[in-house]
Amino acid sequence: MQEIRSILALGFSVRHIVCSGQRAGYEMSAADAFGDVDTRGSARNFYLLDPDDLHKGLTILEDVKGLVDGVIMGSGFESADYRSLSDTARGKILGNRPEKTRVVADKVWLAACLDELGIPHPRTVSGRAITALCAQKRRIPLAYPVVAKPAQGGGGTANFFCQTEKELIRSAKARPDFLYQDYVKGQHASVSVLLSNQEAVSICLNEQLLGMKSLSAPGPLVYCGNITPMAAPRSTEVCKLAEDLTAELGLIGSNGVDVVLSDDGPVVIEVNPRVQGSLDTVELATGLNLVDAHVRAVAGELPARIAVKRYAAKMIVFAARDGLVTADLTGGGSGIVDIPARGRTVHQGEPIATGIGVGRSRADACTTAMARVARIQAAVN
Repeated sequence: MQEIRSILALGFSVRHIVCSGQRAGYEMSAADAFGDVDTRGSARNFYLLDPDDLHKGLTILEDVKGLVDGVIMGSGFESADYRSLSDTARGKILGNRPEKTRVVADKVWLAACLDELGIPHPRTVSGRAITALCAQKRRIPLAYPVVAKPAQGGGGTANFFCQTEKELIRSAKARPDFLYQDYVKGQHASVSVLLSNQEAVSICLNEQLLGMKSLSAPGPLVYCGNITPMAAPRSTEVCKLAEDLTAELGLIGSNGVDVVLSDDGPVVIEVNPRVQGSLDTVELATGLNLVDAHVRAVAGELPARIAVKRYAAKMIVFAARDGLVTADLTGGGSGIVDIPARGRTVHQGEPIATGIGVGRSRADACTTAMARVARIQAAVN
């Protein structure tokens, strides 16, 4: 593998990847749908993507294939069609091949795979299957509330609950491509895993923040950030499960496994075959640079077991209403990232910026992060 010095980060939002890569000494370029102040400030070149036609941005890989040594894919391109790209452009991707990413990110395929492997996961039925069961007057094998979600994609922005059979049937008819799953009660968590072709090593267990009203999350299952580390019973078992699963799936580089820690043990919800949003808290808690670790893992080099040194919290603030960013949120050591330019319009439900906190305890990290959250909320009028 050639030496990697210059990298393009491509995804819906790539600030975390670009800033991490710059800290590691890589020359970073960026292509995303936000163009935040800190993304542009850390990238040598920036390309703005259309959020309504995100996959059109794949053509950038052809444009830069001779200008960068590698490409790291962020979220939003898991189901994209790469077939029109040249082998040279596709070969720049550092990590899972597009075909692998597309399969693993497909929740229908993953549910069947987890069944075959005997790994606990929510019962999953497609919208089309529910409609067919209704036509046959057969029972729908799900327990209420039922979680409705797209078959592809993450972040939870399109997820919602069906509280009754009537709601479920109506939704399944309107959204036949959606999946419908049992809601698993427990603590939401994720495991960050690094893989080479020979080995997998889990970095840490992260607490997931979902649907937080204090952050104006636009839905009950919307991803709002992380707290690292997560102290939980059987955490070693959960991390080993994530290592074994991602290795079995043949993944490489930085990948994540979302789980619910139920009373009966860990239940796998999703596998994210890409660099995850938890990068911020993982790096701050451990001191590991994840972009550098990802590049090295793809080349076959994994770190030793990583020690957690402190707590870190990441809280994504969403707009409670339409408004204008009227304050400058930049400033060294402010603990605010994903920074919008002053004067930017934000619409209800859209992310504004992210508050970061670090401390010797979970409470300290969260208190610091919430102080930054308050500053972000006050910046929108």
